[in-house]
Formats: sequence, structure tokens, C-alpha cells
Amino acid sequence: MIIAAFAGTGKTTLAALYPQTVVDFVCMPYKYLLEQGVSYTEASKADPSLILHDDWPLNYVHAIKQNLSGGKILLIPPDCYVLSFLMNEGLDYTLCYPQRSAKEIYRKRFLDRGNTEEFLDIFIGKWDSFLDSIEMYQYGRHIVLQPNQFLGDVIDIAYFEQSAKQRQHGG
Repeated sequence: MIIAAFAGTGKTTLAALYPQTVVDFVCMPYKYLLEQGVSYTEASKADPSLILHDDWPLNYVHAIKQNLSGGKILLIPPDCYVLSFLMNEGLDYTLCYPQRSAKEIYRKRFLDRGNTEEFLDIFIGKWDSFLDSIEMYQYGRHIVLQPNQFLGDVIDIAYFEQSAKQRQHGG
């Protein structure tokens, strides 16, 4: 299963809580030419000095497809190019994003987790544009988070864990 979730919705936290079931399938190693051995943090996101990979987003879509066979939930960002390729490949995904009224709550989340002003300029500065682009997708299921909700509040991990066990045992 693929869940394309907006920044700050709890992808990393959910994956840390359920490592056997959920993967925070970060795009940075696929999107940018990153230096080996350098640790990238929240402050690294939206760094204007990062150089885009020549094969982005196809390399990321290919990696997503390769990792779907493990029966895990892949959490990805809702990048419009990636979503278009997934749709063209016939791969189902669920979009998860906040209500428009949650903008200030997300600003605080981003600041609390150490995102930079460049990141805020993109994700808060273009808040409505991002949500417009996500909402326009007719493909896939949509989950709109209430202002104080996170992915873990709306995704039934127990269901997916049980389904994975049944698949392992031929059920």
C-alpha cells in the first residue's frame, strides 16, 4: 500500500512506531545528489543548494515499485510528478493531507521539528497551492486530517499487520 502524505503529518513517527509494517520511504536520496556519509536532517529539506538527480522522479517511482512487494505500507510525499507516474502505472495510493484551516498548526510543527525558513517558505508560503494540487487528483483515496490529527490517528495499522500475517500464512 502507498500513502502519499503531506509534510508534517507523521510519516517518520508512524514508521518508527511500526517498523515491521510501515516504511517512511523518503525521497531525498532519489531526488537529490547527496554526499556519501553526510547526515541529512529536517534542516536539510528544501536546501536550495541541493542538486536534482537527472532521473528524478522515475528513479523514485521505480524504487517504490520494487519495494511494494514486501507487503508494507510505503509512506511517500505527495509529489505531483510521482503521483502522476504511479497513476499511469495503475498503482493505487491514498492521499493524506491537512485541512486548510490547519496552516498555523503545521507552521508550528515544522518549526518544532527544525525545518528551515526555506522549507517554511515552500510548505507554508505555498500552502493553498499545495493543497489545491493534491485536491485536484481524482485518482486514489483522499484522507483529510483534522487540525490536530496525524497519520497514526487515521491509518489502521492493526488491520495491515493482520493482513500481512494472513498473506504470510497463505490466508
